Amino acid sequence: MEASIALLTESLALCIISIDLGLSIIYRKLIRQTRSAAMIVFCATSLGLIFFQLMDSWSALSFSPSVYSILRYIWMAIVIADGAFLLSFVPYFTTWIIAHPWRNPYKTIFFICSLVFVGVSIADLVFDSVILSHLSFLICLFVIAFCLVVMLHNRKGIEDRDVRHMILTIVIVGLSLLPFITASFFVDYIRSITSQVIILAYSIVILVFLFISISRKLSEEKEIVDKEEEKNGSAVDLSLYHITEREEEIIELICEGNTNKEIAQKLSLSVNTVSNHITNIFDKTGVRSRIDLLNLVRRGIWN
Repeated sequence: MEASIALLTESLALCIISIDLGLSIIYRKLIRQTRSAAMIVFCATSLGLIFFQLMDSWSALSFSPSVYSILRYIWMAIVIADGAFLLSFVPYFTTWIIAHPWRNPYKTIFFICSLVFVGVSIADLVFDSVILSHLSFLICLFVIAFCLVVMLHNRKGIEDRDVRHMILTIVIVGLSLLPFITASFFVDYIRSITSQVIILAYSIVILVFLFISISRKLSEEKEIVDKEEEKNGSAVDLSLYHITEREEEIIELICEGNTNKEIAQKLSLSVNTVSNHITNIFDKTGVRSRIDLLNLVRRGIWN
């Protein structure tokens, strides 16, 4: 029963992180910053971590104890290596987000954390010790706590609004997981799926962040393209209908909502001259009123 629940949790996390990885690649194409490339690395590494934990749970259900005992060492060795990488990479990613240089003592501290984690985790794998399991878990919690505190402390200095919101959400999720994390120190089964639950929770946060950021970026680019097409399309169509420079000035003033008298004053022309120009514009473009002219100009369409 416990192995089945673990398998279900890991499968769900694997699906979410797979989506995160796909969206992070799209995000990278839209926003070419170091942050977007680091997001791909984080998602890919987390995906590998969950995948091999899933393989471990699946092997426990699918193979005999003797075969599983061998496979477990293989899967967990990869998981330990993957986890050690994340213990160094996540703080680096955090310091980059808050625009702090990745330098000592951070480099040394988290490199040592990764080495200690590898040693303790291997010892736990061999001796199956509760104390060693708690110690490796505490190392992970230390890194997570460091990242949460640093991001929360420096959140206001981040320019990107979406990133600020993501950081606040990450902190809130971390606080909401505290009861679950506390229980993991006393209940072996909860401890066995804690890493999967934490990754699942934060993968959902990243999923929402990427979806919102990509949607906003695509919307902004669409607005820019529409404006350029409207501008370029209008210029081409005006030339096709032999609109003179003076008539183009009058069209722009009409679009601004000026009356014939106001146009005459701004261009130092008589009202009759302006009326004649407008008549010529109507004839050339085939429209019958100012409203028709406005609609055609705004759509960039001339019949």
